[in-house]
Amino acid sequence: MDLSGGTPVWVAGAPLEEDTAWVVTYNDGRIDTFRLDGGSGEVVPWLTAPDHLPGGAPPLLVADEGRLELVTFKGVSPLAHPVRTDGGLLGVAPDGRLVSDAGEDPPVSALPDARIVEAENGSLAVLSDPTTRYIHGVLGDAFEAGSIGVLEAGRGGYDVNARVRPESGGVFEALAPLWFSPAQGDEELLAITETTEREGSRISVYSPGGNLVAAGPFVGESQSWRHLIAAGPFGPKGEVELAAVRTPHVSGPVEFYRLDRGNGELRIVASGGEYLSHTIYSRNLDAARAGDLDGDDSWELLLPDASYTALQAVRHTEGGVESAWRLPLGGTLATNLATVTDSEGRVALAAGTAEGELRIWR
Repeated sequence: MDLSGGTPVWVAGAPLEEDTAWVVTYNDGRIDTFRLDGGSGEVVPWLTAPDHLPGGAPPLLVADEGRLELVTFKGVSPLAHPVRTDGGLLGVAPDGRLVSDAGEDPPVSALPDARIVEAENGSLAVLSDPTTRYIHGVLGDAFEAGSIGVLEAGRGGYDVNARVRPESGGVFEALAPLWFSPAQGDEELLAITETTEREGSRISVYSPGGNLVAAGPFVGESQSWRHLIAAGPFGPKGEVELAAVRTPHVSGPVEFYRLDRGNGELRIVASGGEYLSHTIYSRNLDAARAGDLDGDDSWELLLPDASYTALQAVRHTEGGVESAWRLPLGGTLATNLATVTDSEGRVALAAGTAEGELRIWR
């Protein structure tokens, strides 16, 4: 589908009655909204409120009884959207303050482009204590995180339960940590990319209280980054694993990690391929999706190939990292990847290209 607004920056979707809805945003804040008919596949223009965002701002789209809304909150940084929590709306101001619409603002100094992420139990985490002690800048600026703030929503606002600090003495090089449970019923943990000047990055796992649970190997050289993407049952027998791409700006391999908590190890159990999961200096860390995307009861990791003009689904099988299927983009990927599960349980996928097209697969 051709877009009238030029090159898209972000795309977001939501189920809308029997159909799906999609919002495309541009660098100047303009928005295009579409409704995709679940039966015929017809795409028609639609309305949402507001009809404009700050330039380049990532959208958070919600649907309610046929109406679409982009979640906004006055005073929030245009580099990240606010989130709805048990305590109300919470966002990050341009100066890094956390701002809330319910009670006193939490005493946390966050990265201005940090994403607030919520665990299944309602705990919140946000990258905090900006520092320039490690200069790399591949995520858009010179600041990285000196800690992760862990919060809980209470009656009077939010309580800071812990500050997780990098065991290596380095920094957390990301926009958000990743909550995950190693197995059903286990405590949720925080996975994050941790980086030092001398050794580059590794994937680390921390408890919400701040203790290092396990860490993978460092890349072994400075200015080398790992892109942590997802956690899920990627293993050949459905084992929960972390998926990352090593050196994603120079065609790096996908890595699958498995936590052995008893031995305090985070092991790379499979690695392979060449992928570009991130464009340097971009804050878009979402050019990948994970899940059972084709309905075969096994999880895939879908991400751009080394040309950035096609999406490749990969699986961790008994044989290692294997390609499952491929989706040509018909152009160069310019946005994140977005997915929506409709009322029939079908997954729809959308991506925008630099050539001004929105591609939707059902």
